[in-house]
Amino acid sequence: MKDLSPDQLQLIAKATFTKTAEIGLKHALLNKPFVKKSVKEIVDPGFHDPALVVSAGPSLHRAKPIETLKRVGYEGLTIVACDGALGFLLRNGVIPQYVVSVDPHPDRIVRWFGDTKLAQRAPDAYFRNQDLDPKVGENERRYNDELVKLVNQHGPRIKAILSTSVAPDVTERCIESGMDVYWWNPLYDDVDAPDSFTRKINAVNKLPCLVTGGNVGSRSYVFTAAILNRPKIGLSGMDFSYAPETPLHMTQYYDVIKQLYPDNPEEGYIKVHNPHLDKTWYTDPTYFWYRNCFLQLAEAAPEGIETINCTEGGILFGERIGWSTLEGFLKSSLKTAGSSRG
Repeated sequence: MKDLSPDQLQLIAKATFTKTAEIGLKHALLNKPFVKKSVKEIVDPGFHDPALVVSAGPSLHRAKPIETLKRVGYEGLTIVACDGALGFLLRNGVIPQYVVSVDPHPDRIVRWFGDTKLAQRAPDAYFRNQDLDPKVGENERRYNDELVKLVNQHGPRIKAILSTSVAPDVTERCIESGMDVYWWNPLYDDVDAPDSFTRKINAVNKLPCLVTGGNVGSRSYVFTAAILNRPKIGLSGMDFSYAPETPLHMTQYYDVIKQLYPDNPEEGYIKVHNPHLDKTWYTDPTYFWYRNCFLQLAEAAPEGIETINCTEGGILFGERIGWSTLEGFLKSSLKTAGSSRG
């Protein structure tokens, strides 16, 4: 499959809006009683410190960033975790200062926080068929029980950055674990349009509306740049793609692509050569759109913000995105941060 045309990318954007807008409004109404603080009320002392946004792409396990963090050290580094990366970090003894969640799925996303209601839910093979966190597929119940304990143990040290679109179960888990919760609204559409859906949701809670880029990884980056104002932002686990040897059935949108290309699902995927790795990874139309959205966000970032991809895998590269190993990023940025703190 060749690169998607602008019209095809627009169709994906429209489908994403249709899928999330109505349920996002429903959840915003249900979450309203729990909204106490907005992201604008965050007090963060590490203004000059670098930050690392940790997403849950396959390189989070392939590139072994935890080993690098522990070997090189990460004192003075602000870690912003996407919800899907939270369990991986906690399980390996790394406590992020922030965790970001946006996906409105009614019962899957709470799994990233440890689902206290898992035994009551219908069987769901979603997590077993993904490469997001291989540990999940080994023994779902045991892993979930362990994660519940870890989140409860470390929750008081973590700030939860929740979109009003998240399911009430996610809200409940964050609050009961002791997380300090800060809220925001997704920017669903053009807020200046007369029938703007974003304005409708903003009227419910008066919270700030921020662009998401269609996924939690991009949203975590926007939060780090726009709210935390970090001058240097590293990215880990931000693949937007699948490693070359990944079986097609282990990709996130395989079932959808299989319906579109029943005889040859491979036709539904896009190959992207990464010149920094000199390797070709493959992706699906949705992740390809996410990647394009992220590139636009990086282009729009203020000149003073430096974005560096330390994923060591994937397809996220462009003019405003530097490329480095995680070790190189840590050694250079933490040295700089130390000198700025005096």
